[in-house]
Amino acid sequence: MIKFKKTLKELKVVGQMLKVGLQKELIAQKHNATGRLSRGLKYHIKGNVLNIYSSVSYWKAVNNPKFAKTPNYNAIASWARAKKGIEATSASITRIYAKMLRQGYGQPYVFWTEGNNLRRTNFAGYVANKFSKEVAIKLAPSIGEDVASMIREKIKNNTKAKVS
Repeated sequence: MIKFKKTLKELKVVGQMLKVGLQKELIAQKHNATGRLSRGLKYHIKGNVLNIYSSVSYWKAVNNPKFAKTPNYNAIASWARAKKGIEATSASITRIYAKMLRQGYGQPYVFWTEGNNLRRTNFAGYVANKFSKEVAIKLAPSIGEDVASMIREKIKNNTKAKVS
């Protein structure tokens, strides 16, 4: 079995680098209203695989607004109570829901105060493309060292054989 000791250490560095990159991109795309999505980003290494995930359920809708086909009724109700002070009755929620659908809920944003050059979608894809070369540069030496170490170990084990 191959033991990637140096690669695992480097994967932790890469995981932190990507997490920080995602957080900065959320700020750049103006998706940091409460900071909950940014704080919810985590990375986990299992075996030789680095996974980056979010503990926040709406991250897919922020990354791609077309993902959310219809508004979430419970989310509208809690938003109405918390942010707008509206009593969350079924009639008021239905009115908000209908207005959201009429105004194109889930469609890409059209107007920003900064102008139309601001990226508002695909924060994860943008960060993945931005850091792809840097990830390769960081991981290549440690993978090489781990493979060389494995080969040295195999050669050392094979030369211990006694010849009669």
